[in-house]
Amino acid sequence: MKALIFNESEILEIVDIPKPTLSSDNDVLIQVKATGICGTDLHILKKEYPAQPGIILGHESSGIVEEVGSRVKNVKPGDRVALDPTYHCGICFYCQNDRPNYCAEKHHTETGVSHNGTFVEYHVVNASFLHHLPDDLSFEEATLVEPLACVLNALRQTQIRPEFRVLIVGAGPLGLLFGLATRSMGCEVTIGEVSDYRIEQARLLFADVQNYKNNDLLSINSVRRFDLVIDTSGKSLEKLIKVVDRGGDILITGLDYSSEAKIKPSHLTDNGIRIIGSIDSNLTFAPVIKMLRHNQDFKKIITHIFPIKEYEAAFQILGLDLKTGQRGEIKGNKVVIHPNTFEINTFRTLNN
Repeated sequence: MKALIFNESEILEIVDIPKPTLSSDNDVLIQVKATGICGTDLHILKKEYPAQPGIILGHESSGIVEEVGSRVKNVKPGDRVALDPTYHCGICFYCQNDRPNYCAEKHHTETGVSHNGTFVEYHVVNASFLHHLPDDLSFEEATLVEPLACVLNALRQTQIRPEFRVLIVGAGPLGLLFGLATRSMGCEVTIGEVSDYRIEQARLLFADVQNYKNNDLLSINSVRRFDLVIDTSGKSLEKLIKVVDRGGDILITGLDYSSEAKIKPSHLTDNGIRIIGSIDSNLTFAPVIKMLRHNQDFKKIITHIFPIKEYEAAFQILGLDLKTGQRGEIKGNKVVIHPNTFEINTFRTLNN
């Protein structure tokens, strides 16, 4: 079967590997129907995020159950499922204290990072990490379940209320998911971006879109304040401290390991500002499946779908040249790969 491997030279390549088999009574074999390209995948390929050489990348996935172990009761062959890639042991300090997304075993169980992922035709998963998909949710739309579950987990850690004024920095897929999720809660949403393509796409979904390529975030918001500011870039903290209102929250969800910030703790104290960091999901898969079913705007984030043999073109749409590891012009939002499809022509968007 075909798989996209992060090889020993830390380059992505398509290879033929044996079809996996069940190794536990609790295992399930999934035929992977769709996997989305995540920002984490891009960071790995740009050498900005550590991953185990030789593993299969990918973790935003949906598929069909093909085979189940003898002790599996929650799914059966033929079921449509979404895969929760945030494996956890259930017994460490973090798992026992409602923080399974920080599981002590995560360093070797993280799907598509330290453990084989889902840019592959078939994938074996523990049954505990599968969620049923309704028939009216496509496999492509279901690739949004994992990132939206991360979004909901992050928002649950804030004080968000319907009357909140929300500013989101970054209009990539994660930023758009934050925008749609907070708008669905009744919030007033502003979203800002530097990429021309992403600014254009954001304006199809939101009325208030700020252009940070031509205008500084602080100058645009010199007289505006927000109750919740969300940084999906991981490098805007210092500026966001200046635009969050008293008693407000700053939510950091982007990863930029080179970014540092200088802040005055007294300013946080004087103004009652909270800074929150969040990563991964935490028991949020079931509610976001309902959110995706009832809000048709979410699927508009998906702009491109490719068969697995066109993986280089799929990453190129997101500006990443796999040969050089350099990132250029972005021409897509959420890009989905069909691991079990080889001969279809490249096609764009679910929405046209």
